[in-house]
Amino acid sequence: MKKIFILLSSFLMLLMAVSCKDEKASTSEFREFDINCQDGTVRKGGIYLPGGIKANQELPVIYMADGLVFKDCNFKSMMDSLISIKAIKPVVIACSYENKRSVPGYKISYRNAEYVEALASNDNTLAQLFENHHKFFVEEFIPYIEKEAPVSQSAADRIFFGTSNSADFGITLSMRDQGLINEYWCYSPVYSDIKDYGMLTSETSYRICWGVKEEIGMEDYFPNLLKDIRKRGGKVHSWVFNGGHDRDWWKYWFSEELKTRFPAK
Repeated sequence: MKKIFILLSSFLMLLMAVSCKDEKASTSEFREFDINCQDGTVRKGGIYLPGGIKANQELPVIYMADGLVFKDCNFKSMMDSLISIKAIKPVVIACSYENKRSVPGYKISYRNAEYVEALASNDNTLAQLFENHHKFFVEEFIPYIEKEAPVSQSAADRIFFGTSNSADFGITLSMRDQGLINEYWCYSPVYSDIKDYGMLTSETSYRICWGVKEEIGMEDYFPNLLKDIRKRGGKVHSWVFNGGHDRDWWKYWFSEELKTRFPAK
């Protein structure tokens, strides 16, 4: 009788262990990381992994600049909910964290310098900051995610997402690194200048929106930007929302785009 009890207890413990393992596998995860970069800096980021995925999968991935918004605005709960109710298919979100500290001697942050190529046009210091970040994003950040997560390495399964200045970075990235990412979601860009770029030689699509309450003087900027991208062969879907330069609006439209791009049914 004692032997039977011991065997039964062992079986129950094994069953509980398997159950806990399955529960963990079905739960989403947000994991933060550091990357020791070639320029000597340490850059931070995070990655959202949906629950229930397998190591051999090749999931679509959204590369998010200004990635701290994922934490600050609780994108994880939104993603979990959308996947749970089967509004969208599982998708990985790779977050590159922005540097909000001020550049010494300048009245701008590292984030501004690293995202906006136009700021660097006549300043070697700012130009180097932009180039260092660009190199990091293309040569270190994306390869790191591909190594650490079950994501597709096809440009057709990669999406760039950025807002404000990081949206400007996405537009520049699409011109400089053609064929890397096929689709760019750029919300409320504010300072893109692509006049020195030629035609797009690979198929590239854009989802660009802005609010009617954006800064005064931006009314002409947005239509002209769309015209410049289309003139270079970009396929642009654009819309205007009844708001301003606002994270809540950007989060809402991000969720709506997910439903359109990755419908579960």
